[in-house]
Amino acid sequence: MLRGGSLGGLARSLQKAEAMLRSCVSPGLRRLLPSRPRRHSDGSEDRDEDEEEEEEAPALLAALEQGFPGLRRCLCVWEDPRTETFRGHVRPQPGDGAAAFSYHPVHPHVAERGAALHALLQHRHHLRLARDYSRRLKASSDFLRRLLVLAERPEPPAGELGAAPPLRGLCQELRTHAGHWSGLQRRMRGDPWLRPLLLRRHESVAHMRRALLLLALHAARLAERHAEARLRALARAGPAAAAPTPALLSDLFQGLEIYNQAVGDLALELGIAGRPPAGIAARPGATGDHSHAFPAARVLGILAAERGQLAAERLQPLLQLWDGVGRAEHVCWEDAAVPWPLEHGAVAVDTGLSGQEVLPGLARELRALCREDEELMGLVLGVLVASADSLWHHVLCGPKQEKPVAAESPKPLEPPAGSPGTAAGLNSLCWKSVRWLDASRALAAEALHAQYRGLFWGAAGTALGHRLGLPHCGAGMAAAAAQELSHALTQARVPRDCEEELGWLCLRLLCRGVLRSWERDFACALGSGLSDKCSGEPVPAAGPVRSRTARCLQRLYPALAFALQCLRSLPACPPGRPPGSPCLRLQVLGCCLATAQAACSWLMGRACQYLAAWALPQFLLVTQGDLQLLKMETDRLVVLVSGTFPEPRDALPPLSPAPLSHWEHQLRQQIHSMAASIQLFSGDVLKMFSTDCKRMSAEIFDQTMPLGKHWRVSLRADLPSSPSAYAAAAAQAVLGQVLQGAQLLPRDAQAPALARVTTAFLEAWMDHILAQRIKFSLQGALQLRQDFELVRELVGSERYGLAPETRQSLLSLRVFQQMDGAILCLLQQPGGAASVPPRPWHSLRRCCSDNSAQAQELGAGSLQSLETLEVPVAAGTPPSVPGAEVPSRLRSGVPESYLSGNQQQWLSLRLHRARRWRVPGLPCIGNSPEA
Repeated sequence: MLRGGSLGGLARSLQKAEAMLRSCVSPGLRRLLPSRPRRHSDGSEDRDEDEEEEEEAPALLAALEQGFPGLRRCLCVWEDPRTETFRGHVRPQPGDGAAAFSYHPVHPHVAERGAALHALLQHRHHLRLARDYSRRLKASSDFLRRLLVLAERPEPPAGELGAAPPLRGLCQELRTHAGHWSGLQRRMRGDPWLRPLLLRRHESVAHMRRALLLLALHAARLAERHAEARLRALARAGPAAAAPTPALLSDLFQGLEIYNQAVGDLALELGIAGRPPAGIAARPGATGDHSHAFPAARVLGILAAERGQLAAERLQPLLQLWDGVGRAEHVCWEDAAVPWPLEHGAVAVDTGLSGQEVLPGLARELRALCREDEELMGLVLGVLVASADSLWHHVLCGPKQEKPVAAESPKPLEPPAGSPGTAAGLNSLCWKSVRWLDASRALAAEALHAQYRGLFWGAAGTALGHRLGLPHCGAGMAAAAAQELSHALTQARVPRDCEEELGWLCLRLLCRGVLRSWERDFACALGSGLSDKCSGEPVPAAGPVRSRTARCLQRLYPALAFALQCLRSLPACPPGRPPGSPCLRLQVLGCCLATAQAACSWLMGRACQYLAAWALPQFLLVTQGDLQLLKMETDRLVVLVSGTFPEPRDALPPLSPAPLSHWEHQLRQQIHSMAASIQLFSGDVLKMFSTDCKRMSAEIFDQTMPLGKHWRVSLRADLPSSPSAYAAAAAQAVLGQVLQGAQLLPRDAQAPALARVTTAFLEAWMDHILAQRIKFSLQGALQLRQDFELVRELVGSERYGLAPETRQSLLSLRVFQQMDGAILCLLQQPGGAASVPPRPWHSLRRCCSDNSAQAQELGAGSLQSLETLEVPVAAGTPPSVPGAEVPSRLRSGVPESYLSGNQQQWLSLRLHRARRWRVPGLPCIGNSPEA
């Protein structure tokens, strides 16, 4: 025991001596690193793996560890996986022939001691690994706790950027803690006593890896938030009085460069394990559960977004001076003009108006914003280019050059004049290198500034739009703000980026105003469609009469047409920014589709409803008044949609429009489909109307027109002078409603509808007579002529307000000629004896009463001579069959249309008797031609 205690003290003395010798003669790798052990307030120190060299084992243990692997030639040690104990076996000498059967009493004892020594040495290395892991874990936890304290602090004010801790030192420490797992892994792979852990204790190794990497990722995320806060505080810096110093800017950008390296190491570490973090190096500036690097694009985006908010805060009060004045929400979009792009040269004009007006004040504020931003960002980007090379070299769109092009030339550099010697040549080369570096940095700073200006004014326009109430501002407010802002742009001398972004803001304001106006008017149209009776109330202004719902729908089209014109000047997707415009484009397209669908539903639904209810005035108002108006507006809207959202195949060869998105293409196709449906309905509605009128007329005649002896009565002394009651009722039920509804239609729409209805009504009447095969006597034929003449009088009447041209075109319809031809066929005398010619009844043309009343005429276009229709046929000769040759004298005074069609069928409806028709004692009828 005494010997063991003295040996332990000796070992400790040797250990201290070895540590002193190493510190004086051969310093470790820790001395070569720039960082030093840091002592915290609690007295603890952060140690690295190289500090363990100060606590190395004494020379005896070191020699034992180094020499133990050599014992493997004669000593075999293995571990029992079930009991986790080590067992040994002494191998025989290789030169002994009886080695396989040799046995020595010392061998089991030596094997047991060797196994115990192997277990102790391996356990010692495991304990040292656990101590190293615990120290790294504690150091990472302490660093994470410090970052949490920094995250809970409020962001520093714009004028106190130096109060925050240096970002460079923080990111250097982050990089150290981010490499804990890689250092621990290198140790396990390099130590033969720890190498089996990677295979046998993989769960424990995975747990250590997961713990260290989770702490590193959490620390990187907190450091990212802290860096973002520092960038936002930098963006809030005011004019020259609160401008940051170059030292603070250099510390900030160098810290971001080191942070990017740390995040890259973490990404590489996680990528080696087959589990790369979702988001690292994917898209800069994105937010999520993992940390992301700070490339130049993200740095510029954060600065631009924060400064855009400040610019919107300064511009908003100048654009809302008119708030509360009571501007009308209704905007006349027909008279509105697209305010941007501006006229050529309008921006460079300085009107020099007085400062008391609002618009010059807004223009001056825009100029001040541009000037202040140029000064601040010139300083910031200059320091960024000078202090952080890795953030800007990709901006020049080329690889990073290590030396000037002149230095790569194979020709020797000649010393400049006045500088002889080798020293002068070296000075010239250095001067060229410095000049080349300054030129490249100047180009990089200019490229970054150009990229920043677009981001800054884009963020300012977006923030200003939200502050003005987008997307919930009223139509009048949006139109007024767009007008004032566009007026200010015509007066202020601002960069092209400012003019472009604020001009797009004007267009977005107007589009939002259109959408608000459309929502209000569309709701009114839907409400009107529920209660509209289509009475056709005339408007105060002179014009065609429309339904109330059609006028509400008509008000939607000018606003949408104006929005489509504004969208033509807006880019489909602004580069470098989140896609905000596609949402606006889809909203406008959706409103166009909803408007076209509402118009199509109104026209088709109400037309079918009124036709089914046989409300012909309302039907004609919808199909001939509303239909023409809404079809014209929809066709015009389709043309604008095709121009704003062109298909690649529809564009001209020099032009290459941006490809439409899937949803834009679908909405465009649906709008075209709605317009085609309205166009198809417009072409078929009159045909459908004519078919229904003919069907309804046939039903009316089936129910009301008398049959049988009503038409076979003998000829009376008093000839028929008034139409039948059924004819008057049928004409009023069909033609009367149509004529009443035609009064509200435009003149160009009256004639087609009336012509279709009149033709369908008379054809249904005549078809009914032919289908029922009604037999007519002469008295019945004369009564039918009076019934038919009722239609002619109804159409030619002036009480319905039809134009003379319309009445004349209706009276010249072919159906009236067919009607007269049918009457003439019924008025022919049936054939008698062959030897006795039939009497012509000349006096039928001048039937008069006993009171010498005025003679009745057959009407315009009716028969001219009844003699021409009396065909002399022999007794027993059957009537002429259809298609037989008609003598020329029968066609001398009668139009060809009278004798065509169903002439033989009408002739067969005459009442055939054995004797002739005779007219009993009428005072105006005689048997001689002279009578």
